[in-house]
Amino acid sequence: MSLQEVIALALENNHDIAVQNLNKVIEQERANIARSAFDPKLEGAYAYQYIDTPQNAQDFVATGGGAATPEVIASQTGLSTPILGEPTIFEQRNHVAKVALVQKIPWGTTFELGSSLRVLDNSLNRNLPPGLFNPEYETFTGLTVTQPLLRDFGNSANLAELRIARSNMRVADLEWRARTAATVGNVMKLYYDVIFTYENMAVQRDSIELAEKLFSDNKKRGEEGVMQPNDVLVAEAAVYARKEGALLAETQYIERQNTLQTLFKKGADAGQSLRIRPADYLRESVQVAPRAELLGKASAARYDVLQSLEIVDQRKHQTLLAENQSRPRFDLIASGGVHGLAGSTGSSYDEALGGQGPEWTVGVTFSVPLGVKRMRSQARLAQHLETQAMIDVDRVKALISLELDTVLSRIDMDRQRLISARKSREVAQRTMEGEVKRLTEGVSTSYQVLQYQEEYSQTRSRELAALADLNKDQVDLWLVTGEMLEKQGIIVEEMEKESSQGASVGPAPSMTKKSKSKK
Repeated sequence: MSLQEVIALALENNHDIAVQNLNKVIEQERANIARSAFDPKLEGAYAYQYIDTPQNAQDFVATGGGAATPEVIASQTGLSTPILGEPTIFEQRNHVAKVALVQKIPWGTTFELGSSLRVLDNSLNRNLPPGLFNPEYETFTGLTVTQPLLRDFGNSANLAELRIARSNMRVADLEWRARTAATVGNVMKLYYDVIFTYENMAVQRDSIELAEKLFSDNKKRGEEGVMQPNDVLVAEAAVYARKEGALLAETQYIERQNTLQTLFKKGADAGQSLRIRPADYLRESVQVAPRAELLGKASAARYDVLQSLEIVDQRKHQTLLAENQSRPRFDLIASGGVHGLAGSTGSSYDEALGGQGPEWTVGVTFSVPLGVKRMRSQARLAQHLETQAMIDVDRVKALISLELDTVLSRIDMDRQRLISARKSREVAQRTMEGEVKRLTEGVSTSYQVLQYQEEYSQTRSRELAALADLNKDQVDLWLVTGEMLEKQGIIVEEMEKESSQGASVGPAPSMTKKSKSKK
């Protein structure tokens, strides 16, 4: 498998990436919830009223009881004199309904366009006259506008929740990018470890072949009587010792493979055994730009820097909201509409449209808390949190500088390690070949040859280890500068930017990942 194939599998199957991606979706839904505060609402209500009210003298007269003639009272009660032995019961059987369309805009203004209908059937309008209709259909249609002038006034207060939710969505996106970059980096470093262990197995096999050749040559010389039996035994023991080393190298190779597979293997594939044979090779060099250029890239592209800056912006919105909520409430209210009264619903609305009963009102409401310590403390708390977030930006930038210095130092050290290991390997190879020649001339021993062979194999392993570490240093450099996804050709769709109108912006699209790499 190539490195790009393994990376593609990790992007598709890695559990951490999937969890972080779900966090983005969760924050997007929260932003949708916050945005819904500016969605129009249709409100409605209905009630049936069954009311029997005992009337006192004043209510009795007010509903027309005092204006009745003795003859009418006598006909109703059977008495020649209007004597009331118990309170009169005023009966009401009403239907009350209301429907309204309510809309709030980012400035805090609330519009309510509604209509109410009351169908009134009571003791008074059952008598025609004095009642005109039974039942009476009474309607009112009008518009009410409420505009906060202090608390809840303006975009900073009414869009704060939406802007904070959108900021959380961007923070979640940055966390997803950071997790994706870290996972890709881990995949690459573990893949380089797999390459090292795979190549190291070849080194161990070559070491076995050298020992077997020496054993074979010694055995032949022993049979010819030109070599001591002890040299033959020493060479044979070396063969088995190196086979043991080869088994340890193979075990290490399997362990590194399994560690790599934890980053992309699904639970559904748990029953399948997979062995990775690396198709790529370790790069021989690492490209490093000047430190100032790298630091500039890191400060502009690192996800933790961008995230901390996003938190600062979020804290600013919270500060503006807290300052607004610390003000007293002072709202302007204006309404206007028309009443209608008739013997049916349609006729009542016709009367209203004809201007039967116009109505308009203008006024203000206010609310001033007598204790302001809590609100002022909330405003100061928001300011402190904003200052804290700004300090955290400096902390992250300082940390990046130190991390960059660490990686650059490690690259320089591993470059020198690689140069030294290569020279050691070249010298060890020449020394080993020279010692083999001396053995054939009878001026050396098998033990010395085996020692030089072992040293040669170790220098080859050290060279591979230094080269693998140098490749991993390149990965760390891309992580430190925030270039990992870009360098691996992984393209992430940019989020939709919030416009100055705030609430008029549509939902931010879901993030998708595209890889230029091929499986």
